[in-house]
Amino acid sequence: MIELGYLAGLDNPQWRDGAVAAVLDSLYLRYPDLAQQFGPGGKNAFRQDLHYHLDYLAGARLANDPGMFEKYALWLKTVLDSRGVPSQHLVESLELLAAHCTDQLPAAQAEPLCAILRAGQQALKGNGLPMPYVELRLPALLRAAPYQQALLSGNHRAAGELMQAAMRSGCSLPEASVRLVQPAMYDIGRLWQENRITVAKEHLATAITQNVLAHAYLEAKFAPPKERSAMFAGVAGNHHSLGLRMMSDAFETVGWQTVYLGGDVPTGALLREVDASRPDLLCLSLSMPIHLATAREAVAALRAEMGSRCPTIWVGGQATLLGKRVWQALDADGWAYDALQALEQLAA
Repeated sequence: MIELGYLAGLDNPQWRDGAVAAVLDSLYLRYPDLAQQFGPGGKNAFRQDLHYHLDYLAGARLANDPGMFEKYALWLKTVLDSRGVPSQHLVESLELLAAHCTDQLPAAQAEPLCAILRAGQQALKGNGLPMPYVELRLPALLRAAPYQQALLSGNHRAAGELMQAAMRSGCSLPEASVRLVQPAMYDIGRLWQENRITVAKEHLATAITQNVLAHAYLEAKFAPPKERSAMFAGVAGNHHSLGLRMMSDAFETVGWQTVYLGGDVPTGALLREVDASRPDLLCLSLSMPIHLATAREAVAALRAEMGSRCPTIWVGGQATLLGKRVWQALDADGWAYDALQALEQLAA
């Protein structure tokens, strides 16, 4: 386990702001035409991107996995290329950030961070194709593409009918969620990454899918209740709860008693709910790398306060897909790629 202080200044807002300002000033000094080319909005976007760099850098440092940052850098390259921002600016921003870490942090803290940043730079300078938005574990159902088109056109009735048709053909609620809904939503994320749809359209697709899953739940088949219970929560700051809802529904279909807290649950509130409900299993959802440190702190607080009464803790979500052993860095007991894999582990 990495010792306290492993994030160096990455978890200090004042240090982060100073690092972002220093890199941004250097980049604009190096390329004076940036101000005219992208305007004030462009500078704000650069500033936000630099904060994301630090988020993903912290996640890769926590997991001790430079590959996580490489994937992020290649993903971001596609985002920037699709919006007319030269990827060279991204390469140089990582170089400037590494230089700032070297200048401002002790060598023992700076070197691991710089090694991760160098891995990102090398990935960007390579000739390989950018990383896909996500790699599916299971093949999508044939209806996934029509379902995606229904979402993009805002046709909630058509989306619901496709979900119902999948379930009438023999799919369980978890299987339809993972093999119909999830591939469509992942691909919609890719379309935003490539600047082919707006973020508003992506959010509309999420809202329609939440409604579709709620109606599908009413048609699902459920096994007899078991004397097993699970609690589902997004860590503090994680507002993305679609996958978490799929996981909770999946556990309920096989007979588990479930408590679904939703997204963005403060750690203190989570501790109180776990202590009151005493679930056998706690599933935490993490969407962004910034949530990794939050999750690790939550796990540590649960184990310290509850001791032997602490439930088994699983983690999942987009942030945990960036590396094979992220869950271990969080001191969790397990991890699942999706709801179906979670059920497979229960049955094993």
